Amino acid sequence: MAKVSDAFNGKLLEALNRFDLNFKALTSSGERGERRSKRRGQSVEYADHREYTQGDDLRRLDWHAYARLEQMLIRLYAAEEVLPLEVIIDLSASMDFGTPTKYVAAARIGCCLTQIALNKGTPTRWRFAMTRPLEPLMLRGRGDLPKVLGVLDELVPEGQGALSEALRRSAQQGPRRKALVVLTDGYDRDLIRPALRALRAAGTEIHLVMVLAPEETEPQDRGEFTFIDAETERESVLSLDGRALSRYMELLAGYRSEWAEFCRSSGIALLEISSAASIDAALFKDLAHGGLIS
Repeated sequence: MAKVSDAFNGKLLEALNRFDLNFKALTSSGERGERRSKRRGQSVEYADHREYTQGDDLRRLDWHAYARLEQMLIRLYAAEEVLPLEVIIDLSASMDFGTPTKYVAAARIGCCLTQIALNKGTPTRWRFAMTRPLEPLMLRGRGDLPKVLGVLDELVPEGQGALSEALRRSAQQGPRRKALVVLTDGYDRDLIRPALRALRAAGTEIHLVMVLAPEETEPQDRGEFTFIDAETERESVLSLDGRALSRYMELLAGYRSEWAEFCRSSGIALLEISSAASIDAALFKDLAHGGLIS
C-alpha cells in the first residue's frame, strides 16, 4: 500500500525549493486580486518579528532583540505580508478510494505546499478531520516536514466525515487572517459549506482542493455490481449499462457545477485534482493555475 512519504525523496524536496506560495486576496466573487498589506515588506517601516529558520537572510536578524531576549528573530517590514498556512485533510472513509487513494494523493499535495511554506519561513498548522480526536500539528522549520509525514503514514480514512467539525475548530482556534487549504472529495457538502462560508466571512483565505479518483470521474466498468457505502456501510445493487453511466455523468457534472457556483459566490478558490496525478511538473502547473504556488 502506498504511503504518503514514498514520494518525498531528495529530488522532490530540491524541486520544491524553486516555488513560492502564491496566495492572493480573493474578491467576494471568488476572483483573484492583488493583496495590499500594511503589515510587512521590503520597505523602511518596521512592522513585526518572526522566529529565525535555517536559510533566512542573516542581514535581517534583529541583533538588539537577540541581546535582550537571547532569541533569534527576523525583522518583517510593511507590505511584506506572510499569511500563516493551515492545512485540513479529510479522513472520512470515502477518501480511502483509488490508486493511490484520494487520501494519499491529497496528503502529498498538502505536504508539497507545506514544504514550500516552510522553505520561506511560513509557519504551517495541520488539522486532521477524523472521528477520533487528534491534536493539530504545528510546523515551523525547513526540516519539520517528516513530523507530519510520520503522522500521515499511520492514518487510515474511516467512518463518516468530521470535516465540518475541523473547520469549526479552525474558526475558533488560531488567527483568522490565514491561508487555509482544505483537502477533500467534497462529499459532505451540506455539512461543510456553512463552515466554509463562516470562515471566509471572518477573513480566512480558503483554497478548496477537491481530489477525485479516475474511477469516479471516468468510470469504465459495465455490468451488475453490489456497492457498499464506505461511510454508512449500506449496500446497493446497481446495474451499470450505457444509460446508467450517462445518468451518472450528468450527476457528476451537476456535482462539479454546484461546487463551482458555491465557491464563486463565497469567494473561495476551487481546484480539482485527480488522485492519479503524479507529483511532477504537470501537477505543479495545475497548482500554479489554481493560484496556490508560483
